Amino acid sequence: MEHLNHTSTLLNNQDINETDYLIIPNPIYDVVFRYLMEDPDSAMIVISTLINEKIKKLHLEPSTHSEKNENQTKIEIQNPKTKDDVYLFHLDFTAVIELPDGSEELIMIELQKASEPDDIFRFKRYISKNFQKKQEKEITDPKTQAIETVNKPIRLIPIFILNFRIENEINDLLIKTNRLKTGVFKNKNLKKHNEFIDNLSYDIWVVQLPNLHNIVEEDYKDDEYKQKLFSLLKLFDQKSKVKDNEHRLRIIRKLFPGFLDRVIKRIQAASINNPTLEEQMFAEDEILRTLIKRDNKITLLEEMLEKKDKVIIEFAKTLKENGVSIDIIHKKTGLPIDEIEKL
Repeated sequence: MEHLNHTSTLLNNQDINETDYLIIPNPIYDVVFRYLMEDPDSAMIVISTLINEKIKKLHLEPSTHSEKNENQTKIEIQNPKTKDDVYLFHLDFTAVIELPDGSEELIMIELQKASEPDDIFRFKRYISKNFQKKQEKEITDPKTQAIETVNKPIRLIPIFILNFRIENEINDLLIKTNRLKTGVFKNKNLKKHNEFIDNLSYDIWVVQLPNLHNIVEEDYKDDEYKQKLFSLLKLFDQKSKVKDNEHRLRIIRKLFPGFLDRVIKRIQAASINNPTLEEQMFAEDEILRTLIKRDNKITLLEEMLEKKDKVIIEFAKTLKENGVSIDIIHKKTGLPIDEIEKL
């Protein structure tokens, strides 16, 4: 609450000058976000804030892959300048979290970021691969007390950071699914961990960055988790872009609580420690423009086909109204006979 009150005071009194602003590389870009998340301390802050879990250990798994088409002979998307493979963004982490009862659990966190809605098919393919990963555990046979090594599934938490909306029903910033285990006849929920069901299902977390400005203070002021979450995601606010330079954001440092200091410093360091940062960001722009151009072309062709279908149907109706036989209409339009009969 102290942070919120301080924020309100700053905004109301306009107690802000140029020295309060920071210019940071835009973390919506893959190259910046990857640099941020390669720092274990920063990654722990980001992920623990997102999923509201106490993370005791966090390890970034090697996970960069290029997406290829089914015959594996061509790259589906290439950098239009260099013709190099486009690496579609995802990061895998293994984490040890502390549960409410003090025990620990090893989990896998799969973080994916996208700017295009049709990435959903890639998401499904990638989740299915990670869902099959396992861990070795030692268990004690209750009868013989012998120690055996067995393979156990790892609970998976997929996190999607999207620079587009997937819903316009509630316009929330973060959507979380909740797995309910409900008995159909008893109409009661299982409250305890169930190894069979829990290992065959997972919750997902979906961030909709464009909805940042649909969140008001009333939505988070009485909840510490929501306060931290909102502050973290404000670092991705695309309305803070520096004029004429979408590669940089201009943020008011005083509006971000102290727990984000490490994250902000790490983002700032991306410019210092990566001499080709700007070049890589321009390459991402080119790739995104290529994708948008492709999608616009597909949409235009779909609209043209839809108009063509409507014209054909109207033509068939006119012929039928003027007494032309169904067989002739079928030959002229290619429409199925049963569809012509319904006109």
